[in-house]
Amino acid sequence: MLEVKEADLPAIGKKFTIETAAEETIVVIIRLTGEREVYRFLKGKEEPESVTTLTEEEARTIGNILAGAYFEPVHEKAVELVMKQLSMEWIKVEEDSPLANKTIGEVGIRKKTGVSVISILRDAKYIPNPLPSEAMHVGDTLVVLGSSEQMKKFLSFIGKSRE
Repeated sequence: MLEVKEADLPAIGKKFTIETAAEETIVVIIRLTGEREVYRFLKGKEEPESVTTLTEEEARTIGNILAGAYFEPVHEKAVELVMKQLSMEWIKVEEDSPLANKTIGEVGIRKKTGVSVISILRDAKYIPNPLPSEAMHVGDTLVVLGSSEQMKKFLSFIGKSRE
C-alpha cells in the first residue's frame, strides 16, 4: 500500500509526501488560502525538478481527472468482453436531427431503439447519466450505449449509418 506522509505546517497549511514507484518524491502543500503547490523531486536530488502552483478549483479538477471521474482505463480482457456485447457511439446533434431541441424522454430513445444516452457533451462540459427531462441541443454530442442491434436501430431512427 502506498504510504502518504502528512505534516502540519503552522500558519501555512499541510504538507503531503508520496514516494512513487519510479522512485520520485511528490510533495503537495495545501495552503490555508486553498492554493496548492506540487513539487516533483527526482531520486537523490535536493532541489525539485518541477514546481506547479494551482488554485483550489484547478487542484480539484486535476484531482477528479486523476481519480478517474473523467476517464478510467479498463483492462484489456474486460474491454474485449464488453465490446463483444455492447456498442457505444458518439452522436453529434445536427440542426436537422429528430433529436434537436427535444428531451430524451420526449423522443423516447430507449423505448424506440433500446439504446441509453449515458452522457451529453455540451460546451466542453459533460452531463453524465442525463435524465429523461434533459433536452438535446444542436451541437451537443450524445454518448449512447446499447447492443449492436439496438445501435443499428438507433442510427436508422436518427437517419445515420455506421461508418
